[in-house]
Parts: sequence; C-alpha cells; structure tokens
Amino acid sequence: MKKKCYLILLLLLIPILLFAEWSSNPAQNFAVCDLTGSQAIPKIATSSTGDTYISWFSNETGNYDVRLQRFDVQGNELWVHNGILISDHPSMSWLTDWDMTVDNANHAILTFQDIRNLGNNNIYAYRISPDGDFVWGNDGLDLTNSTAFDVSPKVTVTNTGNAVFAWQADEVIIMQKISPEGNLLWGDNGITLTCADTYSWPQLLPAGTDDVIMKFFEDSGLFPMTTRHVYAQRFDANCNVVWSEDTIISNAGGISAWTQIFPFISDGNDGFFIAWHDDRDNNMLADIFIQHVDSNGNTLWTANGVEVSTMPNRNHFYPQLVYPLNRGDVYVFWNEMDSDQNLRGIYGQKMSETGDRLWTGYGKVFIEICSTDYYPFAARSSDTDAVVFYDEYLDALNSNIKAMRIAPDGSYVWTEQHIMLSSVSSEKLHFDVNNFANDQWIAVWEDRRNDNGDIYAQNIQITGELGPVSVGVDDPESYNSESFALFGNYPNPFNPDKIGTTIRYFLPRYTEVKIQIYNIKGQLVKNCKVENTKSGVNNIIWNGEDDSGKPVANGIYFYSLKVGNKVIDTKKCLIIR
Repeated sequence: MKKKCYLILLLLLIPILLFAEWSSNPAQNFAVCDLTGSQAIPKIATSSTGDTYISWFSNETGNYDVRLQRFDVQGNELWVHNGILISDHPSMSWLTDWDMTVDNANHAILTFQDIRNLGNNNIYAYRISPDGDFVWGNDGLDLTNSTAFDVSPKVTVTNTGNAVFAWQADEVIIMQKISPEGNLLWGDNGITLTCADTYSWPQLLPAGTDDVIMKFFEDSGLFPMTTRHVYAQRFDANCNVVWSEDTIISNAGGISAWTQIFPFISDGNDGFFIAWHDDRDNNMLADIFIQHVDSNGNTLWTANGVEVSTMPNRNHFYPQLVYPLNRGDVYVFWNEMDSDQNLRGIYGQKMSETGDRLWTGYGKVFIEICSTDYYPFAARSSDTDAVVFYDEYLDALNSNIKAMRIAPDGSYVWTEQHIMLSSVSSEKLHFDVNNFANDQWIAVWEDRRNDNGDIYAQNIQITGELGPVSVGVDDPESYNSESFALFGNYPNPFNPDKIGTTIRYFLPRYTEVKIQIYNIKGQLVKNCKVENTKSGVNNIIWNGEDDSGKPVANGIYFYSLKVGNKVIDTKKCLIIR
C-alpha cells in the first residue's frame, strides 16, 4: 500500500522539542508509542550525528504494521508522536525477529518479513531519511520473491555505506548487498549459501572497507533435538569468501535449538568476540563459553571456546559481552542460577587478551542468587568500563528495570550501585539498548502497564542520572576530567548577522578533532576548521554559514565533537535572526 511521509514544518516541531524529552523520573518513562493495540519488539539505533531511531511493530489496526520514530540527543521527538508508518502490508499473526540500523548518512535501514506477496513470508528492506523520505520507494525493496519461508533478517552497514542483509530461507541462508541509492549489488535474488544440512540464524558485522563477517549455525537432526554447530565466515565486497575455510566457533554440541542470537561484537580490528551457553557434557547444567577470532579467521583462544566460570553445580545462562575502547580485556556478564533454576543472580567475568579468567575461576558476584528473578538483557560499554541492564522481577510477570556501571577492577562506578530506570510494576518484554553515544545509553522495551503493550524508552547518563543531557552554557575552565568534552555554545540562541557563537571543547592531549554542524534533518552543513589545538580548553567560532559560505536558515542545529571516527558528544544551538 503506497504512502507518503510529509516533512513537518520547523514551526510545528518547536513545541515538541520544548516539551518532550527523556524522563528524569523512573516512574514516568517516555512513551514512544501509546496507540491502541499491542506495540511489540522495538529496535533502537543511534547515528554518528546523535540522532536515535526507534522502530517497532504496531497492532493498532489488527495487523502488525511497522512504525518508526526519530529523536534528538535530549529525547525530543522529531516526527509526529507515535512515529511514522513504514508499512501496513499484511503480516503473519505471530512475529519473528527483525532488524534495524543507521547508515553513514544518518538514514535508518529497516528489514522485516511480511506476507504481501500472495501470502508468502518474504523479506523487505527500507531506507528512511532524517526527514522521513522513503529513499528505496514507498514499499521498500523486495529482497525475496519465492514460496520459501524467509525469516529473521539481519542488516549491517559497511564502512563504504552499503547495507548487507542476511536471512534464513527454509534450509539455506541468503545474503544481499544494497547501495545507498537502492541498487541490488548481488543480483536480483542475492547469494544463496547451502550445505548438506541446514544453515540458520545469521548475524553480521562490518569489516575492512566493504566486507562483512557472518556468524551462522549448521543444524542437523530433527527439531527440537537439533545438533547445532557454530561457524563464521568473512565475505568480500563481491560476496566471495575471504577465509579458505569456515571458522569453527564451536562444534562441541550441546547448543539448544532455542538458543539463536549470540552476543557477537567487533574487537575493533576486523575480528570479533562471541559468547554462548551450552550443555556439551550433557549434565543438565548450562556453561558459558567465549571465543576471540581475528581478522584472518583464526580462533585465538581454546578450541570451542574458553569457559567463563568453573563453578560446579550451577547453571550459567544468557551471556552479554562488553569490549571498551582501547582496552585489551573483554567482559562477560550472565544469569547465574542454581541447578534447579529456582534461584537467580548476576555474575561477571573479565577475560584477558590471551583468554585467561581474571576475576577468579568463578567470576565476580554482582547480585548473588536468590528467590528474586534477575535477568541481564544487555551490556554496553563506555570508553573505559561497562554498564549492565537487567530485569528485576517483582512477581511472575511484573518487573523493574535497573542498570549498574562496572569499573575495570569489578567495582561499582556509581555511588548508588544499582540505578532504577523503570520503577513501574508492569510486564516488560523485548528489550533493546543502543550503543554509548552523547554520554548516555537509551533502553527501549515493550511495556504492558496500560494495555496489551506500548513502547517505552529511558535514557541513563554516564553519571547515572536520568533525563536530558545538559545543553546549557558550561564552565569549561573548571573542567578537570581526563577525558574529551564538548561544552554548551554561547551565546545560545544567537543571531549570526550580529555575532557568531563560540563552541568550546576540552582535549586531554593534543589530537586531531573535528567540529561538525548538522541541521535538524541530520544533514552535515558545516565542517568547522580546527587549527592549533592543544591539551585543555579550545574553542572555535561559527558564524552561521555552511561549507559554501552561505547563511543557513533560522532554526535548530546540532554540533558534535568528533575524535577519529568516534563522536564524543553532540549539543544543540538555535539561530534566531
């Protein structure tokens, strides 16, 4: 069904920007979508410009439509409340996994399956611009057109800006690459990967210039008594295999057919870390294993993975991985349970570059097992340490959401060790958390506090505070941190016809940096020239002109401090003539 998203005028946007921000009260989380009917399986991704996209399935019409919303750093909705409609094509009455990411140009890339094609469950892809334009057409792109049961697509964006997709189609995996313009680069039907048994559940990471690494399963036997082995392969720009043989992550067995999506994160050097739980020794107790694979496909640690905890007579489930930048150690957090799975807690382990357990053989206790159910659903990194997000159950259905920040030595960073993100007693499902950006993380989930399910979100700043990050005029002269920082501009608002605005930033050491300015659509308008930077406080003046020297229009702009490929922070300014 065709549709068109019209650009919202800036004058209509300003009231939204003034009154809709991340909540500072855990009892009043931000309602991303509160339409009637069930809202389900949200996804979140934050771009390098600071924009955050949240997408979800919406059952307000009785069909699982797909909707999308865009936020600025402070949590202001940049589109109409409840987001824009991406697709209302007919879908199955039950949902499977799907995916969303943000590309290098601040466009959202979504991929999901529906039955618009004669009832066949096929895969589709959409690219949505910051102003809500459907770049790949109002109905997206057909990635499949067959009678196969296509399911659970994944997407990543390569460093050159192409989007790579992978999904399971009956017993095979199909891959496709799409250019930003919407050209299918691997043929009309993509590339099919087959084996004597079944390939399933692909996951993707970008590598090199235009390569991807894919994790996948090879399954044999009848479901659910499936024998599941885990492999990885690197594919070049033309989908040729790079490694001479598929890398064996684990062929030890014991992986349940219900264990599907693994923690799978880049090591920053075109390799990856991956973790999972299995019962390879058939003792009815789950153990967690972790492996490090380099850019050439070599497993760097023990074959079939290193066991993260050697504690006997316990279950170790649901690992989460964190690899802070510029650190050699990787952190694993998991659900610790007794042998009967009646008592639950949260443990963690730090692994060295050589695969050694650094927090004793049993790991470190963060929440000891007890009668309260605790489930870690995400772990994310700052530049130096880790934040763990978890569910704390109040009864069989209802829970709170909390977070804890863990230093490299295993101590708590925040004075209040466990920070409440949502204190509303409600059933909460299908969590997702973005990567660290703009000194905060944002969690999103499906919440049944009012009806069959709405979508809620809550940010938490690096300080442990909730609510909008500061965008006011700071006092950089009193700043004494050892880390990079971006401060509020002054004056703000400003009239560039009379005076420019000063943007100040702090460098802990001399380094090359960029100050980049974006309009409300997320389009880059100015690369500010940065010269003679020094350690300490620096500043540049923006006179309200774009890169061509033309005055920009009145309105809201965002400026970011970028060190290498990493955006340190993004703040907001306003031009009024």
